[in-house]
Amino acid sequence: MQNHKNIPPLCSRNIWVSDRVYLIADWLIDTYEVQPGYGLAKHLKVAFALDNHNAVRIWVHRQNLAYPRPYQTLGDLRAAFARLLP
Repeated sequence: MQNHKNIPPLCSRNIWVSDRVYLIADWLIDTYEVQPGYGLAKHLKVAFALDNHNAVRIWVHRQNLAYPRPYQTLGDLRAAFARLLP
């Protein structure tokens, strides 16, 4: 995973997640071409008020907090994310 995007400073983000989570979520967003808008949150089982991109970030954040981690590699995480997509 390359750091090809500038990560906005934490204070200017709509949600507060770590830089690592932000990068992984943006990688998933780019890989699966997640469109801006609403509706994905219910499939990811996060707060319905979140837009699609922030829903992905919160989902990745929750996976990162889980112990033991349900997904050991980025490939595992990517596959799990893909199974949740409508």
